[in-house]
Amino acid sequence: MKSFKRLFQLVKNYGLGFLLYRLNYVFERKTGLQKRKFKQKRWENIHLNEYFKGDIYSLLSAERIFFFTGSQLPLCNKSWHADIKSKAEEILQNRFFYFFNKSYSLGQSPDWFVNPVTGVRARSDVHWCEIKDFDPQVGDIKFIWEPSRFAWSYLLARAWAVTREKKYVVKFWELFEHWLEHNQPNTGANYYCGQECSLRLMAMVFAHFAFYDSPVSTDDRKIKLLKAIAVHAERIDKNIQYAVSTRTNHSLTESTGLYTVGLLFPEFKQSRRWKKSGKRILVREAMKQIFNDGAYIQHSMNYHRLMLQTVLWAIRLGQLNNETFVPTFIERVKKAVYFIYQMQDLQTGRVPNYGSNDGALIFPLNTCDYLDYRPVIQSLYYLFYHKKLYENGPWDEDLIWFFGEEAIKSMPANIRQKTSEFRDGGYYTIRGEKSWGMIRCHSYKTRPGQFDALHLDVWSQGINIMRDSGSFMYNCDPPWRHYFSGTPAHNTVTVDGENQMTRGDRFILFDWLQSSKPTISTKGNCTYFSGAHFGYKRLGDDIVHFRSVALTDDLNAWIIVDDIAGSGSHTLNLYWQITGKILQIKKNVGILEIENRIVYTYILSPTDFTINHYYGDEEIPAGFYSLYYGERYPASVINVKADRKLPVRLISVISPDKQLNLNYCDTSLTLSNDLGQQKQFILDRNPTLDKSVFEN
Repeated sequence: MKSFKRLFQLVKNYGLGFLLYRLNYVFERKTGLQKRKFKQKRWENIHLNEYFKGDIYSLLSAERIFFFTGSQLPLCNKSWHADIKSKAEEILQNRFFYFFNKSYSLGQSPDWFVNPVTGVRARSDVHWCEIKDFDPQVGDIKFIWEPSRFAWSYLLARAWAVTREKKYVVKFWELFEHWLEHNQPNTGANYYCGQECSLRLMAMVFAHFAFYDSPVSTDDRKIKLLKAIAVHAERIDKNIQYAVSTRTNHSLTESTGLYTVGLLFPEFKQSRRWKKSGKRILVREAMKQIFNDGAYIQHSMNYHRLMLQTVLWAIRLGQLNNETFVPTFIERVKKAVYFIYQMQDLQTGRVPNYGSNDGALIFPLNTCDYLDYRPVIQSLYYLFYHKKLYENGPWDEDLIWFFGEEAIKSMPANIRQKTSEFRDGGYYTIRGEKSWGMIRCHSYKTRPGQFDALHLDVWSQGINIMRDSGSFMYNCDPPWRHYFSGTPAHNTVTVDGENQMTRGDRFILFDWLQSSKPTISTKGNCTYFSGAHFGYKRLGDDIVHFRSVALTDDLNAWIIVDDIAGSGSHTLNLYWQITGKILQIKKNVGILEIENRIVYTYILSPTDFTINHYYGDEEIPAGFYSLYYGERYPASVINVKADRKLPVRLISVISPDKQLNLNYCDTSLTLSNDLGQQKQFILDRNPTLDKSVFEN
């Protein structure tokens, strides 16, 4: 019965066509059809006439329009040079950056197949379709793929642009030729994923133009690079329907790769078809994946950025070559830019650490931290409006590479961040003068990523006070495989220790969660949100989690009211993930130190609740967060727990600025399910509080 229910949900959620396609794809891999379709070759045995028409040397001399020319590379602000050269020096020593926060040495002769974390090598001598993407011995395959994305070529190009020292060009060709030698076409782990091939292809195209005029870039080397670009385009083209079937950013990056090659290199035999199909798939899939309100299908801030970087490349490249995209596509991308801007903390450039974060930053063209979203937002806003959103800063380097040095002279626009509703995506923001927050309330029609309904992110003066724990990594040992995506790693409530949906195999989730249509309003100096989700109804007893959130600007205080409606006795857990450390929890008042600031939390609960504090507890597990892929750190978590008969109400108050007069022990009041009592309890002690926070 359970298996039938799971099958029914798979068909309902993903569609019969999708499931049949996936079954056929597995069949082709198991029977060897994929190996015959993607033939293993040797680079030296690939003849140019397989891919090129006409004289190969005339191909080298043809004029093409890219973001820049090799003779006129962009010159960035001198204050950024030291950082660029310092990081480029690591590449010269064969130290490669992994997910933009850590570097590992791959040895004097780089091993393109070793996982530097586990020390184990992936297979390099078999067809890519025989590779396991989740091999417990090798570890997460993304650690194999990362240096083979060629992100280092962007860094070497930037160092070449600011120094004109040929050692950076020499290093590019040294690494590129070494990679070709050890990665024969369709052989080994680095051809397994079409998206990886596409990101590598775009990096090779970038390097082709960046290093083109250097004497080190001989004709023979350029021919090798063009041959590699053609082979990668063929690998992508023959399997792009698999990327489309994933309903993810894979289809966007792969179609952009095809469009790029078809547009820039019309001498390839398949160029016209690659350009046409790449552009068609990019527009069609982007229109499906970007919701009408600008939110993104993968429910992830990082994947939202990856999508934005991809369409920035495609639209700008088309613009330079007199290629236009349909207005509906352009308008949808504009909405996606507006969405992510409303999710941004302006002081830091960061956004909530929400959803899956796989460490992707496909065009690393600046000295900003990986977590800073200003570079891509600035570039796209300029693309559409010829204005900037931010004052001058290191995020402008992307502008220079895509648009030239004149772009940074444009005047900043005056676009205000405000309390916002993105109902299609299920995101809501509350904006005050000193703090802001994001609340998640969504009914899933596309594949969920995490169990995080009614999660609340709170930011104050550039600090992410109450935060999302992140996602760590995709392939790791229990319990970390599931901890970060689970409900206890978010700022919300669990019932009976269950997640809000049912976990299936790997990325498959069942019992897709449904939510109410939230209300959000502003009255006086208070902004109010109210929503609910029905994920726990599957447990019986008609359980519903209601959450109301109010921000009072006069006190800069957040009031969160959680009502767990239903019947029967259940174990309830409320979690607050905290950026800093807890100095003490005494009498339901938590005193927190967050980046040298004191923040107060108040848990106004019935007396039979217990309040626990965890910090990096590996056994439970509880108290961890991850900002960069593959890295996790201990963190503080407040856990409010009780076994109690429903319904239950719990009030939390977060004060980033000052201690409020809400001392639990000052009153004999036992909080109950009477909202009136709780309302009066708070109002009596804070007479300036706007009474409208408790309406509805």
